[in-house]
Amino acid sequence: MPIKEFHASTVEEFWEHLSPQRYLLNPRNRPVFRGQADSQWKLTPSILRGKCHPIHSAVIFRGQPEVSDTRIFVEIATLNTFAHYCDQTGLRIPGDSAEFRANFLDPQRVMDTFIFHRKLWPSPEYYEIMAVAQHHGLPTRLLDWSHRSYVAAYFAAADAIMSDTHADRLAVWVLDTEVTLPRLEQLEFIRVPGANNANVAAQRGLFTLLRQEYRRGAPFSSPENLCEYIDSSGNACLGKVTLPISEATKVIDLCERHGINAATLFPDFYGAAKSTLLQQICWSRSHWSDGQDIWARTLPPP
Repeated sequence: MPIKEFHASTVEEFWEHLSPQRYLLNPRNRPVFRGQADSQWKLTPSILRGKCHPIHSAVIFRGQPEVSDTRIFVEIATLNTFAHYCDQTGLRIPGDSAEFRANFLDPQRVMDTFIFHRKLWPSPEYYEIMAVAQHHGLPTRLLDWSHRSYVAAYFAAADAIMSDTHADRLAVWVLDTEVTLPRLEQLEFIRVPGANNANVAAQRGLFTLLRQEYRRGAPFSSPENLCEYIDSSGNACLGKVTLPISEATKVIDLCERHGINAATLFPDFYGAAKSTLLQQICWSRSHWSDGQDIWARTLPPP
């Protein structure tokens, strides 16, 4: 069953599609949302995009970059390195303890659990450290979502503006959790306590994890992205709303009017700085309206 698509031509139409009062997929849906700067991008975790996986920087494993057990080893080692640098700056990792470090962040010690005993990778013990790492730019197998549609719209528009993408349209993906849970066995929804992760709380966030089977000496099973998995299942629980990139600055303006910006979504100095930079970029691309439109009317190309 094809993914349901809604192609808005104006920011006002886009905003209306994403209204909490709107049923995008079905009247009983309990949707979550994800914004992406390019409507053509698939729903692929950051660690599986191109050569983002840390195995490509591990000298001893470069000869077999697709082997699942070496990938798991390197992923654990990367989280261990992340914890090490957190220690250097006095940052506390949620759920951290000496026991956690010994039992889950030493790849030499824990690999037998995953390779010979076939424990699921990643196991729940890794969720909180992965969530923190993911929200601060370290690629993981988690995919970010929000319960708030306009938060996802902000991320789609902000990423499109900050990355200066050449895409034609941005997108907000919609995933119906009510229909998904009983039918898609490989898909898991990961929720971590907001008290331990300020970004998750501010963004009303959660994560999806697409389980892939693995065995020693062989690659992970397909598919790697959520679009292909859901499409192959025939499940009508996924859709997306797209908008021309030229409207991205207007999306940011509407989000600001609703109190949605980097400062509120990343409640620290990083968020305040990002909001400032994004506002400067938006103003540089805009001019005052004639009263019939919001201020962020995009300038024509030079």
